[in-house]
Amino acid sequence: MQQLERIVIFVLENKELFATLLVTLLTIVKLTSWGRAKAKALDAVIGVIERLGAKEVKGAVAAREAGLSAAARDAIRHAVSKADPKKTPDGLATRVVREVLRGVLPRK
Repeated sequence: MQQLERIVIFVLENKELFATLLVTLLTIVKLTSWGRAKAKALDAVIGVIERLGAKEVKGAVAAREAGLSAAARDAIRHAVSKADPKKTPDGLATRVVREVLRGVLPRK
């Protein structure tokens, strides 16, 4: 019983901390779901382009790809790999490690 009282007192004394933690967790969940939705949309668009073989669109995307961030280039490469049956997309673990280490380790 005394342990439960200590926990309640700790929570009441640190309300702001728990509120901040809750808001942070909700933000992470929302941003993750938004990112997944955008990735699915990108996969759908690239899948259509690959099936139609739209060379003009592929050329325009390739031309703009050099000016994009590394994360955007990785997203395009992954979406193309998923849409093109001749290519194999990177695994989830590889993509997660690459994203975690992006900006920490210099690229070759």
